[in-house]
Amino acid sequence: MDRTGSGSPSEPPGPDVSGRAGALTFRRWHLVFVGLVIVVVAVSSLLLAQRVPAVPQPVEFNHQKHTEQLGLNCEFCHKYVTAGAHAGLPDVRTCSMCHSRRQGTSEEAARVTELIEQGDSLRFNKLFRLPDHVFYTHRRHVGIAELECQNCHGAIASTKRPPKRALVNVTMDFCMDCHREQGATLDCNACHR
Repeated sequence: MDRTGSGSPSEPPGPDVSGRAGALTFRRWHLVFVGLVIVVVAVSSLLLAQRVPAVPQPVEFNHQKHTEQLGLNCEFCHKYVTAGAHAGLPDVRTCSMCHSRRQGTSEEAARVTELIEQGDSLRFNKLFRLPDHVFYTHRRHVGIAELECQNCHGAIASTKRPPKRALVNVTMDFCMDCHREQGATLDCNACHR
């Protein structure tokens, strides 16, 4: 049977409807495809633009070695964690308390001693950052509310080398959920300046 439904193979086919209609359908699908590609590229670009760049550190600091194996608490290296707005980062004086002489057998521990001997400042870089309009203090959260570091910093104490980015994405929703769980204030002015 042919397209016309006459069943006769010798009759010429009916009018060709695939030409103009097919072209219109192709154009529509082509526009839809191009539109989807544009949307995917735009969304990907936005996500990449918002991605936080990797944060370099002067040495491959092993939190696990210091916290779990040696039993040092967070305050040993982060002096202001219970009393300051910022926890503070260790400086060369803190590291040299133990590393003025080589400790252990790891190459990185030997490198720390070498850097100290060379007069390097061992300036660590802040991994967790909040927007400028957010007011946050470690004193209020750790010192007064007695929250554990991992509430906001994740399993940082168990890392064997510094993560390149924060382990926890601290967003307003993240903070608000915690405030609700803890029965803390939900007043905007408490955290936003």
